[in-house]
Order: sequence, then C-alpha cells, then structure tokens
Amino acid sequence: MERISGRLDPPQGGPFPNVWQTRHPKPGPTRCARFLLPGAAVESSPDPLVAALQELRLRCVLDRSAEHTAPWRRAFREDAISLHLVLEGACLIDAPIKVWRYQARAPELLVVNRGVGGSLRALSEDDPPDVLSACVHLEAPLGHPMLVSLPKLIRTEPGYLPRSFGPSFHALREELSIPTLGAEIVLTRLCEVLFVQALRDHIRTDLGWYDKGWFRMLADPLLREQLGEASLPSGTVGSFARALGRSRQRARARFSQFGGTSPSAFLRHARIRVAAELLRSGETDLARVASASGFGSQQALSRAFRRELGTSPAAHWRSVHRRPFPRRRPSTEQPTPDEHAGLDPPAEADERGELDPPDRQHAPPGAAPTGAD
Repeated sequence: MERISGRLDPPQGGPFPNVWQTRHPKPGPTRCARFLLPGAAVESSPDPLVAALQELRLRCVLDRSAEHTAPWRRAFREDAISLHLVLEGACLIDAPIKVWRYQARAPELLVVNRGVGGSLRALSEDDPPDVLSACVHLEAPLGHPMLVSLPKLIRTEPGYLPRSFGPSFHALREELSIPTLGAEIVLTRLCEVLFVQALRDHIRTDLGWYDKGWFRMLADPLLREQLGEASLPSGTVGSFARALGRSRQRARARFSQFGGTSPSAFLRHARIRVAAELLRSGETDLARVASASGFGSQQALSRAFRRELGTSPAAHWRSVHRRPFPRRRPSTEQPTPDEHAGLDPPAEADERGELDPPDRQHAPPGAAPTGAD
C-alpha cells in the first residue's frame, strides 16, 4: 500500500479485490482514520460521548459504607448514580423495577440511576457475594440530555460483554487482592472505565426502534457522527443538516424521531450550558460570554436566559457566587444601553434570536437568513 497525501490507498489487484471496498467504504478521511500511519492528520467529528462525560466531569468514588455488615446488603444510593460489580458469587436485585432475572452473578455489572432505591441482597448469608460498589458523580447544574435519557438500570450480561471488559475486570481484581501504593486512584479510574463500558453496552444492546432520547441518537449511525458537531456552540441547524447530507426538514424529522426534541432546542440548551459554565467560572464580561457560547450578542444571551432559566445572566452570576455582579465600566462614565442590557436585560422574547449566529444578528435589512432555524 502506498501513502499518498496522508492516506492509505487500497491494494491494487490481488485475489480479493472487493474485500477492501466492502470493509472500507470511501466517504472521507473520517472513516479511514484508523488505517493512517502515525503523524497523518485527519479531521474527525468530536466524540459525543466523550464530550458529554467531559462536560459532566465524570468522577467515581468507591463506596465502602456497606462493608463488613450482617446481614449482607448493599443499598442503592438514592442521591447519586451507583455502580456495582459482582466480583465473586451471586446476589439478588431487590428494587422496585422490572428485570428479566433478579439474580446477578460474577462478572455482571449494574449501573443504578439515582432515586431508584432498593438494594442487593445475598442469596445465602453463609456465602455472601463479593461486590465492588462506587458512586458515579456527574456535575450538571442545569441538567444534561444524557442524564435525562439514562435508564433506571443498566445491566451488562456476561454473554454480551465486549472483549475490553475482561482486562478491566482482571486489573480491578488484581488491585483489590494486593494492596499497593496508589490503589485507590487506580480503582476509581477503573470504575470510570467500567461506567463508560456500561454506557456502550446500553447503546449497543438495550435500545429499541421506538425509544427516544440522547442515547437513541447515539445508536443511530447517521446522527451519531454529527451529534458532537450539533453540540458545539458554533454549530447551527443549517450546518448540522449539511453535515448529514439532508435538507433542514429531513434533518429535523430524523432528530425529532430519535431524540424527541428539535435540533434548535438541543443547540439552544447546549449554548446555555456553555454560557452558564463560563459564568460559574467567574467570567463577568457578558459580551465575551455571548461570543464564546455562540449567541453572538448580549441581547441574544439575555433573551435565551430569560426564556430557559427565567433570569438574567447577571442574576445567574449573583446566585452562583453570592455577591454583587461587578460593573466593568469606570465610575466616571455613563452607562450605555448595551451595558444596561447586559447587566439587567429587558424581558422581551425572540423566538429565533438566541440561535442566530453573529453574522445573522447584525446582518443588514433584507439579507438572506442563514444558520439555525
């Protein structure tokens, strides 16, 4: 094979000329990335699962509160997502949810959503199971579509586990059997790996055709590759439709069919989360917040906050930091209408302004609209 322009060309001739075409279709550099030699640059869409877990700041903490107690019982946390890995033996799932089989045997993995209640119980007190439990912490002050779509229970059956699960399981047992320096950090990182693998298994095996939500969009091969682009503040409904190779109407229909929402609402919520995170980090320049979050102007930012959160950006900043919002102008200058709009904006609503890119918001009268619907 020859390397030309950073890509590998298929072999010429050979006894199986159609194998390469069947396994490696032509659409573009994104699909061929795995076959590139080191150093070859390829533009790829952001991984929506990685982007979501980074935004939510995935963190696992081992739960040792139920160790060495009798009768053996492992309660499901109601204030947090809990992860339970059966290392040895078997136990019963005692929870107000319907499952096909109430016995959980090694090496099954359970992810229980918050608010479910219930517990794991031993089949026999003479032979209690060995279960590793951890709390999964995800920071979402304004919510997230992944958390909305997370089911009450994700259960990975031994027969359907991916090959990558085995090394993680054995590494975790090794860390538990031989206490060493840094074992706590290794165990928590491995629990994070298991949580991601449980989400993968849920996307691959648990979802049906009529399910809707964020995970269902990840299961759709067409939406999955472009969902990361749709979550970026710089994205628009028009750019999302072009990336799908569909018209806006067909893109909206597919998005609504599997996601249960419109792409404009999805993008608007993503932009608000970005803006709220900037305000939470201490940013006080509302023009910079509006530009970085994709709203383009303080007025559009304020309208979106009024519509979705019922408050202004400055009031949201005050509620987070619990102190007055700092004024950024010198005391000798008179406040301008724009500054008043940024600090305490008017309450008028614009159904489309918050999704307009900057060039559309300041476009001259009569200009053709572009961007989000």
